[in-house]
Amino acid sequence: MKLSQVAVQLYTVRDYLKNSADFARSIERLREIGYPAVELIHSDAVSDKEIAAICRDAGVTIAAAHVPGKTLLEQPQAIVEKLQAVGAKLGAYAFPSGVNLGSATEVNRLADALQNAATVLSGAGLTLAYHNHAMEFSRLDGVLVYEILGKVAPAMSFEFDTYWAQYGGVSPERWIEKLGTKLVSMHMKDYGVSPKHDDPPFMAEVGHGNLDFPTLVTEADKVGCQWFVVEQDFTPGNPFDSLELSFRYVKEKLVGVGG
Repeated sequence: MKLSQVAVQLYTVRDYLKNSADFARSIERLREIGYPAVELIHSDAVSDKEIAAICRDAGVTIAAAHVPGKTLLEQPQAIVEKLQAVGAKLGAYAFPSGVNLGSATEVNRLADALQNAATVLSGAGLTLAYHNHAMEFSRLDGVLVYEILGKVAPAMSFEFDTYWAQYGGVSPERWIEKLGTKLVSMHMKDYGVSPKHDDPPFMAEVGHGNLDFPTLVTEADKVGCQWFVVEQDFTPGNPFDSLELSFRYVKEKLVGVGG
């Protein structure tokens, strides 16, 4: 993994993106920490044109964008235009909002729509990736929903979230290998465990939990993963401090691992 492949998911600092000035300050802060690239979340407060200009002026690459799911499924050409506006080659479907993953009909309907969207994006030289949480590792008639989505939507790639895979009870290492060249992006957030028996796991800074990131990065690099994206949905304090801790570990322990 090269440093140039490291990005940060802006969802981590979502509360600091309220307007154009806030967005610009946040991008500058992330660049000061050392992140060379970002993955966008949708913003109703800052236009795509402004976002592209802010990142360009800060010398920050837009690696990818999490795109509005309903628009992607119903108007994929609009997502093509959105990605082109910000200069990103990768669009991620972030969450199956309103979809009952316990229903074969709904899962297959979702997968068919994702296949269509992936085909439209591909025609424009862009890539659609599915971002998982834990629920995609539930079983439907004995088969993991994640597997069904991949089978019914073969034109789609994947943005693999390591924390949620671990939370979902599957082996992140095995799934990285199984996804192979369909793995285009890997979300890195660590899996923290409480010393108290009945406390739930929690999201931790990279290198400060129990996931074996040197192995995960090695395996992802081996199959040609393009982006390694640091994300932490919830932080114990200021999210920029947590992102700095993660970046320090990534730079010192993971850059150079693999290829």
